[in-house]
Amino acid sequence: MLGFFTRIPVPQIEYTEERYVKGIPLLPFVGAVSGGLLWCVFQLSRWLPMPVVALLIFLAYLLITGGIHMDGLGDSCDALFSARDPERMLEIMKDSRSGSFGVLGLIAASAAYLILLSYAPWQAVLLFPVVGKVTPALSSNWAPYIRAKGMAELFCQNATKGVLAFDALLCIAAGFALGIPVGIAAVITLFACVALVLRVKHILGGITGDILGLACEVSQLIFLFVCVVFSARGLL
Repeated sequence: MLGFFTRIPVPQIEYTEERYVKGIPLLPFVGAVSGGLLWCVFQLSRWLPMPVVALLIFLAYLLITGGIHMDGLGDSCDALFSARDPERMLEIMKDSRSGSFGVLGLIAASAAYLILLSYAPWQAVLLFPVVGKVTPALSSNWAPYIRAKGMAELFCQNATKGVLAFDALLCIAAGFALGIPVGIAAVITLFACVALVLRVKHILGGITGDILGLACEVSQLIFLFVCVVFSARGLL
């Protein structure tokens, strides 16, 4: 799963659907490895100004993930803000070219990351990739997969309620282990993700792999935002 969802150098293991399905519940652990690496970058704040460290964290995040979820965010923005019918939205989402809404969405998300990471406490930096990796299973259980033979179909078919319960409880427990406000932020974020997915379901009729990327990125930004608010109020 590290080899599939990150660019972290790991021993190459032959991909099979069976191995992929078995690895689906382990996505939060992939997020934990990513978060641990980002936390190491955060330690540079001892010597560098925080805005510079925030930039380095964001660049490290893109390097670790290969921008896989940001790509989904851009494609989703192109489709959802096009004000077309659902069938046309799916066609737009599948188009490899980036439109104006996709570019604006990526710019807005990048700016949000840079600003929030400048103020985020270390707990938020450590946990936000874990929260993001829970959202695919969450999304799959709240909306049907509607892309015929899409790349994320296998994931959505096997991200069962049991997988969701395991991932969500693991994420929330990790949050509360880092502090009650962090756990509350995780809970708020997962509820916000459900609201986002239901809204997309209303517009599009269901989800695609790109929507999973959108849910991941938006949820991570929500989690960082809530943690920054709690930190500003002296709770973190």
